[in-house]
Amino acid sequence: MSDRGRLLRSLLTADVLLRLAAVALAVLIVVRVLFAGAAGFGSIALVLASAAALWAAVRLGTRARGLLSGAVPEGARLPSFVADRPRSRLAAVLALLVLVVHAAITGYVGIWTILVALVLAAIATLLSPNIRLVLVLGTTAVVFAAATVFVATFFRGSSEARALAVSLAAVVLPVLVSEKLVGLFRQPALTTAHQAGLAVLTLLLGFLGWTRADWLPGVMHECYTLPTSTGITMLRATADGKRCYGLLDTADAGVFAATAFGRDPDTVALQRKILGNNETLGPGDLTVVWLGALSCDPAPGDATRCADGRDYPSERDQLRALLFAQRHIDETTEHRLHVVIADATQDVAHIDDIAKMIVEKRETFGPRVAVVGGGDSRDTTQRAINRILDAGIPFLAPNLLADLGAPGRPFVDRAGYLQLAPANLAYAADTVHRLSRLFENGFRLDVYQHPSPTDQYTTSLLNDLLAEVRKVDGASARHVAALDRVDESICASAPEPTVVFFADRWTRFADFVQRIKEVCGHSRPHLVIADGSVSRFMANYQLRAVSAADWPVDYYVGGPGCSSLTPASVEILTRQIEHFHDLTGLAKGETFSCADRAPGVSGGVLRDACTLDAAIKMTSQPCHPNDLGGFLVPAWDAVLLADALVPLDGAAGRPPAEYLGGLSLPGLTMATGVRAAVDQGILRDPTIPVLLWHVDPLNDPSQIYELPRLTLR
Repeated sequence: MSDRGRLLRSLLTADVLLRLAAVALAVLIVVRVLFAGAAGFGSIALVLASAAALWAAVRLGTRARGLLSGAVPEGARLPSFVADRPRSRLAAVLALLVLVVHAAITGYVGIWTILVALVLAAIATLLSPNIRLVLVLGTTAVVFAAATVFVATFFRGSSEARALAVSLAAVVLPVLVSEKLVGLFRQPALTTAHQAGLAVLTLLLGFLGWTRADWLPGVMHECYTLPTSTGITMLRATADGKRCYGLLDTADAGVFAATAFGRDPDTVALQRKILGNNETLGPGDLTVVWLGALSCDPAPGDATRCADGRDYPSERDQLRALLFAQRHIDETTEHRLHVVIADATQDVAHIDDIAKMIVEKRETFGPRVAVVGGGDSRDTTQRAINRILDAGIPFLAPNLLADLGAPGRPFVDRAGYLQLAPANLAYAADTVHRLSRLFENGFRLDVYQHPSPTDQYTTSLLNDLLAEVRKVDGASARHVAALDRVDESICASAPEPTVVFFADRWTRFADFVQRIKEVCGHSRPHLVIADGSVSRFMANYQLRAVSAADWPVDYYVGGPGCSSLTPASVEILTRQIEHFHDLTGLAKGETFSCADRAPGVSGGVLRDACTLDAAIKMTSQPCHPNDLGGFLVPAWDAVLLADALVPLDGAAGRPPAEYLGGLSLPGLTMATGVRAAVDQGILRDPTIPVLLWHVDPLNDPSQIYELPRLTLR
């Protein structure tokens, strides 16, 4: 038989196949890790350096054992790393270490990472000279690790004392009893290396068990990334372990990480499209962190729906704006837009945690970075924005309006914070001005607002309304703090009907409408005006339909309608809508046109209205999209403003206050034709006007009037 034949025959043994697999996997892992760039080189260098130090410390530089007698026929020789069993095992162990270290550095743990790690561990075990001894040591480590975790749970004392107790138990106990355990199974005496490995393995498993509250809920609910991750993505689980919050900039964040926030399939599809468009940051690229809320308390019978009926249509509008801006910037500039989605959960409960993550990950965003969004104007939101500004990151807020303690001033009154919409005082003044013209001899205004000490938006709006009404002769206003205080005086049948203003969160608007129906009975409310928060309610076709309120409501909106846009802006957005037809409710080849720009339309009437979001969400009665929605344009403007404002070199080493205070932009034409100018980090004038629209009736989502009712114009 030829040498080649004898060599091939020798490869058919299970032992040699294991060695070949160990070496082949080791080579593949090294090559794959090297393609990861600096992180890959760092992983390999760290493992090799550690292995070399360990080798020298325990004098493992002895000559490897000889070839297995009779394993290879005379005349056919295998390479030393395949023929030598210890070397093959060493290759498998080192490859496993490279895989683990690389996962720790990059923070990415995919399903293939886990499978390959298990295969390498199995190969290293099977190539061991005494498999039974390996199993005994492994079982001992697991048992003692579990025992130390159990003891630590009941240990009373400081965290340092508990950590010391766990460490001592994990190191000392296995070493003390290992000799007797090995003797029971008739195994050879343990070497120093065996005892060291047993202690390290027990300590590692014990530490994982002791800290399980930090990682187990996230792992179980796809809400976990490694703390050592050098990438942007960073996920954590809420206290109940049912929802994720954090930063996400890739559609493949690993086996323990979610691919998108929330459970709604349409919201998830939008996020995955945006994240799939992200590429590795290049020179001049802009990173925009969208900060808001996408997840909620799930309904008991359907995890894809929110328990309180919220559906986040306005947030989806903003995500569509990011998607459109992503492609537009790529087509019209030499750089790209990298979008990071930051979900602070329902009512932005974790927004301050998100702000800390943004600050921690500041260097990974590249030199050009800005945050857009904010969600709700609450105390925690203000604190989070200040934290972000302190880190030298500009913050652009399309829809934050609170001016508590400083009427007419921005929500955060400092350089680097750009508020596109006017403050609450402007909306209060507009309301009182319209009512003063309608009621020349004075009026009575009931302002409904559920008291909330931390909700700056509703509190400041209430105060602004009360202050503005005091300036009008013959007018009076009162605060209605509970629904049961809303009485028959607001009904049209009352002798002196009262105007009622809803100045609360949109999530309470449905209950507010129900209360009005109850007190007015067969009559109707005299005049109902709602704040800008209710525009989120109006964007939800389902909530409007089930309200069963057949009377009009005037409400302030968060952004302009399609008819207010410049022809160039309409053309750009139309092109993006048609390109992403599968995410905007269009069939392939269909065209989009705004209903309020159609020939013959006047008076702001939007008949058969169908927003981009309604076209996606309405399944029982599908409609053809003909409206952008109220929150798309402000987010679009915010992203383009950030791209024009943030310099190519970012802060360039300047202190945060100096950098933000030096931001300047002579002028940028927004989607409506308004010029945005920034001086010393401050937006000179709001770019979103005060807009009052109305619906008539409320329960018909196909009818929208982009003007107030006739009596309020």
